[in-house]
Amino acid sequence: MTTNNLNEHDEALQRVIDVAHALHKNGVLDFLEQISHLTPELLSYLTDPRILKIGANISFLLHLLELLDPTMITVMFDNFNKALSQNLTPEVFKDPPRVGLSGLIRMLGDPDVQRALGFIFLLLKSFGQSIQQSGKELTSLMEQMEKQFKLFKEQRRAMGLEV
Repeated sequence: MTTNNLNEHDEALQRVIDVAHALHKNGVLDFLEQISHLTPELLSYLTDPRILKIGANISFLLHLLELLDPTMITVMFDNFNKALSQNLTPEVFKDPPRVGLSGLIRMLGDPDVQRALGFIFLLLKSFGQSIQQSGKELTSLMEQMEKQFKLFKEQRRAMGLEV
């Protein structure tokens, strides 16, 4: 080897040592070492259809939380909490108001109740609009997942693991 090649190899080796040191310092090497001791049987459980479905559901819920505007939700819940603390006093719990049919009709005329009902119906409308499309998408997704689960089962069976 030429001197130039030796210098390149020394430099590359030094970089590998530096990266390995950083991984060790951050605990990544310990983590990788622990994972390397897992048997194929244990690793196969990670591909169990039930675990994958749970992961997909958690991922979906996290995605929904990302879509919500945190400022809007925070302001809304803060104001809702203030209104609840004003309206739901200990006295109200001791003797809650009773509302008959005529009281219900009277309450429907209250502007605050109208706003709340409007908001609730807006949520219901949005939810209703999503149902049909969601059904189509979920059906397609479930078909894809069932194909993948069948493949995972075949792989586990080929490895000699219980299905």
